[in-house]
This record gives sequence, structure tokens and C-alpha cells, in this order.
Amino acid sequence: MHSGRRNRLPLLTQASILAALHKAHVAIVLIFIGIPIWLTGIMAFNDGGFLTLPIRTYSLRWFTEFFSSPLWIDALVNSLLVASGVAILATFVGTSAAYAFNRFGLSRRSTWYFLALLPLFMPGVVLGLGLLITFGDLLQGTRLFLVLAHSLWAMPLVFMVMEATFRHVDRRIIEASLDLGATPLRTFWDITMSLVLTGLVSSALFAFVVSLNEFIMALFLTTRNTLTLPVLMWQSLRSAGTPILAVASLILVGTVLSALLIVFILQIFRRRLT
Repeated sequence: MHSGRRNRLPLLTQASILAALHKAHVAIVLIFIGIPIWLTGIMAFNDGGFLTLPIRTYSLRWFTEFFSSPLWIDALVNSLLVASGVAILATFVGTSAAYAFNRFGLSRRSTWYFLALLPLFMPGVVLGLGLLITFGDLLQGTRLFLVLAHSLWAMPLVFMVMEATFRHVDRRIIEASLDLGATPLRTFWDITMSLVLTGLVSSALFAFVVSLNEFIMALFLTTRNTLTLPVLMWQSLRSAGTPILAVASLILVGTVLSALLIVFILQIFRRRLT
């Protein structure tokens, strides 16, 4: 009995160390992400004209400035429209590629898997400059250009999520549907899509968030009529760093957190169903 206890002690010690490291990691992430976001949110209510601390007077002055400015509203609308387009395009293409990858039983070690993820590892400055040189005369100044550019980074993320989702689908259910006389297309829409719906929505939200926050390629590809919110924030910071930047940051953070909250709720719902 004593020897059994001695054998268990190292395991308990390892578990305690791992638990402590996990808590430390979470604490560090919360500190380095949470505190700047918290301070930015407070700064949005600053009545002063500069991004400085301490704040002497609080007001909604800069919220009024933001929502009454056609320039900032247009940038917000551009960002939301482009992000929505990226969510649709990247989800369609990434899901189709993931389904084909799973349907034909390709390995993750194959060249096709590497090529599907390749755009994700390309520097944004290289992609932005290359797209501008190649397609600038034809597409620059359009939201479509931004949708296509941002999709280069969003599609690999969708592909990874959906490839893992399709991999966990029980093939016996699909085979049973085919054996009962359903066509492959009917089986895909009625059976497969219902089984991967959570992953599909999560992928679309991830693509939306990636596009909403993308700055480097947008800096190369936008014009005055297609400025996105991150690009306008950068331009405003160079000229005058007023608390309106904190308001724009708060709107971006709120949108991203809302999307992540939806993903979190979908994951909980999925676990309860399974």
C-alpha cells in the first residue's frame, strides 16, 4: 500500500505543476490583453482632446463625434460589408475544399494540405503589394478587392476548422442515407450539413473577425472611398490621437467579443447535443 502511494505522488505533483502553469498562462494572457482593453474602454469616455491619463472629466463626447462623422461611419460600414463578404466567400471555398479533402481521404501530410494553408503563412505586406501590382488597375477602389484579399487569410482558417469537423462526422450515417435511396446531394444538404452546422457557423464567424481586424493588406488596397476602420484609425493616429480612436477600438472589440461569444455558445450547445 505504501509503494502504491509513493508511485502516485509523482503523478499528483506533475498534475499540480501543470495546473499551476495553466493558471499562470491564463493570468498572463488576461493581464496583457485585458488591461489594455479595459484602459482603452475607459479612454473612450474621456472628455479631453488627447489620449492621456488620468482622465479628469467623463462624457460621451467622442461617441457623438464618431456616430456623427460620415468618414468614421463609412469606414465602419466598409469594414462590416467587407467582413460579411469574406465570411461568405471564405466559408464557401474553405468548406468545399475541406469536404473534398475528407471525401477523397487525403492525408494531412499531403502537398494539397500544405497548399491549402500556404496563404496563411505569407506576409501581409507581400500579399498586399503583390495584389496591388497585379490587380490594382482593375480592382483597386472596390470592396470586392478587399473581400478577395482578406479571403486569402480567412480561407485557410475555415479549411482547418471544417477539415477537422468533417473528419469527426460518422460516415455510417451518411452511408445509411445513401443506402436508403437518397442522392449524394440530398444527403449532403440534409445529413452532412446538419452534422457540421456548428463548425460551419464558427468558421464563418472566424473569417468575419479576421477580415474585420485585418490592417496590413487593407493599407495597400484601400482608397478614400473604401477605407476600413483599422486603416482610418492608423491614419487618424498619425495626425491627431484623439479619444475617438478609443471609441473605434471599443466598437471593434465589442464586435469581436460578440462573435466569439456566439462561437462559445454554439460549442456548448453542440456538447449538450452529443
